[in-house]
Amino acid sequence: MPKEKYPLAVESVGGDTYIVMSRGHHDLRVFMAEVIKDYGDWNLGGAQHVWIKTTPTKGGWNYNIVDQNTRGAWPATYCWEYGEGYEEWRQVKPCA
Repeated sequence: MPKEKYPLAVESVGGDTYIVMSRGHHDLRVFMAEVIKDYGDWNLGGAQHVWIKTTPTKGGWNYNIVDQNTRGAWPATYCWEYGEGYEEWRQVKPCA
């Protein structure tokens, strides 16, 4: 079986708002279970599959949600602070 192109690796990418994502389109429940392991107190929800274009900024990167046909776009699984259903995820226990 070929190695997954984008393994699940959740990272915080928000500035003024809590935002986490992982490269690739992952199962949303598996993604959120991984999210709450490290970010369970952040009121995160609204997980979805998006396309991201990364642009450099002074001292970091901007992650912009774009149309999948945008040049340089890559797939991501993404959620943000107070996203849809965030209350439900606070009740879920992380996977072992």
